[in-house]
Amino acid sequence: MSKKKKSMNKIALSILVSIILTIIFVSLVNVGLSIFLEQPEYSDYCASSRPLYKGEYDIPQGCPEDTKTCSDGTMVARQPHLNCEFPQCPEEYKECNDDWEKANDEFNQIRFYVFAIIGFALLLTGLFSKEILIQITGLATGGILVFEGIVTNFQNKIVTFTALLLILIVFGILAYRIVNRD
Repeated sequence: MSKKKKSMNKIALSILVSIILTIIFVSLVNVGLSIFLEQPEYSDYCASSRPLYKGEYDIPQGCPEDTKTCSDGTMVARQPHLNCEFPQCPEEYKECNDDWEKANDEFNQIRFYVFAIIGFALLLTGLFSKEILIQITGLATGGILVFEGIVTNFQNKIVTFTALLLILIVFGILAYRIVNRD
């Protein structure tokens, strides 16, 4: 086998192994984060699922056919999945839903920081490594984790934009210097 062909085979193998390592590492970070950072459960904030209002429901089978009028005038019917109890009225649902959304936003903010920090560290590792396997794996994994952080925290655009701008500036300057090194 010629030296050039061996070199091409080594590069192809490095790329394939890097793809596999990237998938494993991204999965590891996601599973690890789910172990150490508990996502808020909707049921911890709201006693039931979203209530069905007049016009959205049929009288449930097996429950009394009465309805309850809420303070805002909406009517709710007993629900079999709630042991034939009435679901929450809109004002109760809105309050608990707002609390859950706030907790979920805070959870996503923490996830963003974890993904961004680990992703940025891997981008730098890939950038400064002389080994092609580490370069490809670090750059690919870091890019995916930074992207995943953006997706999970997109509702907080100012924080996400600022963090990404900083990552872009630092990584861009370092990458430019390394690529144009003599």
